[in-house]
Amino acid sequence: MVAPAPAIACCGSEEFDALLALLDQEFVFGKGRRLSLQQRFPATLDRQRARNILLARADGGIASALVTKTFTWITPERNWRAAMIGMVYTRPELRARGVASALMRASQAKLAEEGIEFAVLWTAQPDFYARLGWSGIDCGTLGHAHAMAPDASRAAPPPGEADIAWAEALRPRYAPERAERTERTYATLLPPAQHLELLRGDAAYAIVGRDGDQGYLYEMLGDSAELPTLWARLATRYRSLYLNLGQGTAAQRFLSARDGIAWQPQRLAMWLPLAASARDARFADWYVPFLDRI
Repeated sequence: MVAPAPAIACCGSEEFDALLALLDQEFVFGKGRRLSLQQRFPATLDRQRARNILLARADGGIASALVTKTFTWITPERNWRAAMIGMVYTRPELRARGVASALMRASQAKLAEEGIEFAVLWTAQPDFYARLGWSGIDCGTLGHAHAMAPDASRAAPPPGEADIAWAEALRPRYAPERAERTERTYATLLPPAQHLELLRGDAAYAIVGRDGDQGYLYEMLGDSAELPTLWARLATRYRSLYLNLGQGTAAQRFLSARDGIAWQPQRLAMWLPLAASARDARFADWYVPFLDRI
């Protein structure tokens, strides 16, 4: 007997809590981490604006889910209407039955109908998305540095309102290709980090997620002349520091010349043109910082 196709629709506010519990167990608490995804992604997970969440329902419950975040991608040539997809989840007992594939296809069609020109996601399971038309293209790099005796007392605060306004004034000069942000973007905290820290100079900054004595660099941007001072502060703050940067950016070029950092290419980003205008888009040149991701 063939099981009926799942019913696919946007998440209702009355389903939000049940869905959040499933996502938290899958991506946070079930992995021994803390802080709900709603705390980590306040710009994306909002009970009052849950229509960016698509659900597949079966047997009277949530069978599969995914979250989308629409955004404007700014380039010197033009602005693009874009979306990212994340938190793709299927109940364990329903996996390998095509439920997530059906949900992804429905999401892709919905985004295209809404005028979204391309979509991007990050995954460690590229084969699944490749079957749905996605292409693995990633110009990101991952560096790993160690400090023998980090100074744990050097805690830094998260970005405040004035910091955000200051950073937003810098970004057009130093990031000509970038995602448009809101104030809540600067509260993004990807697992496994537990705290967000901002280190800033006069015309450069670094935003880092901290988990104990480990740091995860989300973004490093600004005047190249200030990068050595900024790096001196970063290098002594965390016992282990993971550097997520775009290949060829000023920060990556500077850090690649430093001793003691092991580098490897990132292979997480996958892109999908949804409109004719994006068929020749320069996906290979575009890097979305961790701060903007879901």
